[in-house]
Amino acid sequence: MSTTKDHIRIQDRDIPFERARLAIDQLTLDPANPRIQYLIGRQPEPITQDRLDELLWAKDQVKGLSQAIKQNGGVYDPLVVQKLDGRYLVREGNSRTVATRHLSAQHPGDDRFSTVPAMVFDQELTDDDLAVLLADMHVTGKIRWDAYEQAKHVATLHNIHGKTYDWLATHLRLSKSRITQDLKAYKWTTDYLAENPDAKNLEKFAFFSELARKKDLATRYTDDLEFQQQFKRWLREGKLTDSKQVRQLETILAKPQAATVLDEQGYSAAAGVLIKEDPSLGSDIYDSVKRATEKLTKAPLDEVHDLANNRQKLLMLRDLKKAIEDLGLQAGVEDKL
Repeated sequence: MSTTKDHIRIQDRDIPFERARLAIDQLTLDPANPRIQYLIGRQPEPITQDRLDELLWAKDQVKGLSQAIKQNGGVYDPLVVQKLDGRYLVREGNSRTVATRHLSAQHPGDDRFSTVPAMVFDQELTDDDLAVLLADMHVTGKIRWDAYEQAKHVATLHNIHGKTYDWLATHLRLSKSRITQDLKAYKWTTDYLAENPDAKNLEKFAFFSELARKKDLATRYTDDLEFQQQFKRWLREGKLTDSKQVRQLETILAKPQAATVLDEQGYSAAAGVLIKEDPSLGSDIYDSVKRATEKLTKAPLDEVHDLANNRQKLLMLRDLKKAIEDLGLQAGVEDKL
């Protein structure tokens, strides 16, 4: 095994490591890896290496990663490995390790899949250092985790490693409001998963993330247990099917009829109730009409006074008036306009 010495700066310290290519069978999967804790947590018995391999390989993302590695002719980005007790423990890159193992088994003797590039650290790399390194790689770096995993890591940095809001904001280049939202959404998703333990429910993070962005809704979810249970039931029963629907939730809840329909039939039916009362919610044309009306009724005095002396503005208003009259004529309601 040829190696090259190098170092990386983490938290104002130069931490040495070696660049190496390691045989795929030298690597040990890390059961403490934060990205797979949810899978492990659902297992009734202590996890083994074979079982951990099975759990990761069962994920569609890992099978897709395997195809990408095959097309690329092997792993390109180095794994983060720590040499502990004579083992090469994979601290970052467990999915790539499993994907490459299966490729190696499918293509015996193919050197492209028998080894992987690695950054090999010794015990000088602490768990705190590793958490910061992973944040650099996958929260602010070019290979970003999905939104749930990023929020989970922000929560780990804050709750376990004691990183302050100021540190998180500066190091991760996130606003403090975004950090607050991520921490809330992660906690709410974790609570939901405890009650609904299905890996597919990780996708519900997007709904809780939208909820956390709405200040009044977030406060209501925190303080009102009945609303909290109701929201989770909407997710469980498919009353809300797209996280963007949460953006209209305050408007729906402000209308008793729409709120009742949401609870009984779901978002689409509730949106239909709103659209009957406010056509602008379901039509780009009437949304433009509504916004134009609001602008015209609040026109500043300088615009009003300038109208008498500005031919182009008069022509624009005349065209608008004619367009409205023509629309009414085509619909046979010109006498009602």
